[in-house]
Amino acid sequence: MAPTHINDFPPEILAHTFSFSDCQKDNCKRLLQLASVCRHWHDVLFAYPGFWTTLECSISTKLKNEPHLIVPQFIAHLERWFSRAGDLPWTLALSFNVAPRKTPLLNDHLVRIPRWKNLMFALNIEGASNWIWLEGLIASAKESFATNNECPCWPKLETLEIYAPGARYGPDRFALPLRSIAPNLRQLKITINGLTASIFTVFEDFSWANLTVFEFAGALGSETLRFYLHLLTQAQNLESMKVLDQQHDFTPVSPLPFHIRLPVVHHKLQHLSLHESPNALTFLRNVCLPSLHSFDLARFYLPDSITPPPPSTPVTDAVKALVLMSRCKIRTLRLRWTPLLVQDLFNVVTCHPTVEVLELDEPACAWSGPEVFFNALETAENWRDDLPKLTRFTYIRGFRTHSAQVGEEGFDLLRRAPLRWWKSRVEMQKEFQDELQDPDALQSLANMALEDESEDDD
Repeated sequence: MAPTHINDFPPEILAHTFSFSDCQKDNCKRLLQLASVCRHWHDVLFAYPGFWTTLECSISTKLKNEPHLIVPQFIAHLERWFSRAGDLPWTLALSFNVAPRKTPLLNDHLVRIPRWKNLMFALNIEGASNWIWLEGLIASAKESFATNNECPCWPKLETLEIYAPGARYGPDRFALPLRSIAPNLRQLKITINGLTASIFTVFEDFSWANLTVFEFAGALGSETLRFYLHLLTQAQNLESMKVLDQQHDFTPVSPLPFHIRLPVVHHKLQHLSLHESPNALTFLRNVCLPSLHSFDLARFYLPDSITPPPPSTPVTDAVKALVLMSRCKIRTLRLRWTPLLVQDLFNVVTCHPTVEVLELDEPACAWSGPEVFFNALETAENWRDDLPKLTRFTYIRGFRTHSAQVGEEGFDLLRRAPLRWWKSRVEMQKEFQDELQDPDALQSLANMALEDESEDDD
């Protein structure tokens, strides 16, 4: 029987096959390359609107306004691309590698399109005091609302991502009046360097009703505790909350707001991710999250003092209070560089019998190495009983990830003798490093790779 040529497949099968390729790679050039292979592939790709609903553009040229043609040409490219998408919703990702100026023509074009479903904007430069281009886009969207009978310009927008890790914002420079721009937003993800203004001014005119995902990364002031609680009271459909505010041990504790009834009860939040700080721990002690099953806590500040603090268990106490009040079952627990003290780490790890996935990072200081923690596990009488449902364990040290999963031999050793498991992992890593420094071993590995390639060719 003669082999079937790929072009003999029905168009829908061929289109489904194309969908597994990375069509968005290199500014979506991969899709155009596929369409250039032959006439048949070209016709199949252009006949299926789903291939043309998403466009990712990495912009390395400074956008210049008229009389330069670069902006009109870029708009024409957008129009040609999305004209093939039919009636499907659109997704656009613009990544700027140079600081863009305000572009009224491009802003007006983006604002006039009500079919955006997802918009992502990235500024990949350091040291920006703000993002002028984004400010211009938001201003155009506000003007559209005012001049079009108060109709939102992006009524179908579900996801908005703003990524500008080098941008620092002061007062009156960063505002997202999304109630009048995108009232049905479901996911909002923001990454900036820092915000010196009140975070409440950013979301002063914001519709929280439909929001299911909220992520914010960047240095914030002392209002974080009040904002966290405000967020839970307003976004009743929130399922995932991630706020990495770069606060640390010495951040002053904010007073609890008197106008919010405590504890704040939120029935739908499932995933919570925070930077450890006195405000974050206070937040955990004053919320009730019965649906929570995934919790991440990370430390932003790495202490340089060689003197350990007095024995205490602040993280354990706060997480215990959260679980006790919420009656939630945490199945995934991730701790990065926290807690500082071994006893606190041991307690927070072993006090949640529902944990199935446990991910830990190396200590944030030199007060105690990982051996002390694994020894505490090994000498404990019933640590296996404390985590009866554990199926995967991960410990990150530097650039190395050490993991054990149920069904593997290493997992059984971890459950029986955690310290022996850790020492075996360290020894294995040392042997591997020694091999890399041995020229004969490197040549042997190279020969084995060549033999494998030869067998594959045969």
